[in-house]
Amino acid sequence: MTTKTRPRRAAKQTTLLNPMVVLAGALVLITAALVLIYVLRETSQDDDRPVMDFTLPGLSGEVSLADYRGQYVLVNFWASWCPPCIGEMPMLQAYHLAHQAEGFSLLAVNLGEDPATVRRFMESQNFRFPVALDMQGRVSDAFGADSLPTSYLIGPDGKLVKAWRPGAITRAMLEQDVTPRLRG
Repeated sequence: MTTKTRPRRAAKQTTLLNPMVVLAGALVLITAALVLIYVLRETSQDDDRPVMDFTLPGLSGEVSLADYRGQYVLVNFWASWCPPCIGEMPMLQAYHLAHQAEGFSLLAVNLGEDPATVRRFMESQNFRFPVALDMQGRVSDAFGADSLPTSYLIGPDGKLVKAWRPGAITRAMLEQDVTPRLRG
């Protein structure tokens, strides 16, 4: 008796991805995303874009950005509950004092806190620079300062020179990006 044998079908091979390859790929993507975020964190603007003028209440009367026309002004958005903000403030004050004779000013715009809280904080830290109070957040919204701290360097002509958002800035950053302009 003859039996017919059927040809066997080739078994389908399923290939599972090696978990190490998947993990390595994920790490590469995460690293690339973090590098991109870091690079975009410090945004340089050289487009001669005029900055919105604003007037806000301050600790010593009204504060207007227009009052700083003719000099470089660092507009720094901050709050007393923000650790990176508090961490950069002594350096900002020192830079302000060291360079104000060269045409540099610091304007600290407090976001959302009442005047008594801000005054107590400023006095307790012995900070001596102008403070504006953006209690409703309208100015910070207009500037696009959605995280704290965020800083903008405005040129003597009232145009945006550089933006650091978000994140604390360092003395080295100011020495690199602001000091040459002051001496320029």
